[in-house]
Amino acid sequence: MALVMAERAPDLWAGVSAWVPITDLAAWHAESKTRKNNYAKMLEQSCGGPPSPATEAEYRRRSSLFHLAAAKGVPLDINTGIHDGHTGSVPVSHSLRAFNVLASSDKQISTEDIDFMVREQKIPGALAAETQVDPEREKATLFRRSSGNARVTVFEGGHESESSSAVLWLARQRKGQPADFSLGKKPVQTGSATEVSK
Repeated sequence: MALVMAERAPDLWAGVSAWVPITDLAAWHAESKTRKNNYAKMLEQSCGGPPSPATEAEYRRRSSLFHLAAAKGVPLDINTGIHDGHTGSVPVSHSLRAFNVLASSDKQISTEDIDFMVREQKIPGALAAETQVDPEREKATLFRRSSGNARVTVFEGGHESESSSAVLWLARQRKGQPADFSLGKKPVQTGSATEVSK
């Protein structure tokens, strides 16, 4: 929903942080049927049936992947766990393909590399150097790439998020300004409140 919100009302936001998003509902329907979970049935109830020529428009309307180009001016931070789709329900391909919509052609991630990450739950050797130690993150950053106002991070984990990291990143964004992808400092505990060290 964060990415749908970004593409439907891009002028409202200083930044949008999306974690383990579903970006293509027809693809997720097929993935859910393969994994034999309940999500395919829920999608059918929401979209008027399984993906077909009769329901295609509804699946696309609700899928951010096909509309994200409208959000290119919004600072977007997309995050996905490398094991999602295996220990969780949304393969990393959803986040990586969303990034590709926003990225310049030279920064897009190849279909082969995306398929490798989905299948092997690892970063391809050719991309292994594209990582970053992020002091605001609890989980290790395995792969990170930016292009314009968009950034994608693949972290060590599954279908989960780090709300504190998201809030700290969002706090650095300013409406109408380019994305601020600078690294903050590790939050420190003071009593029961969390503060950012200066």
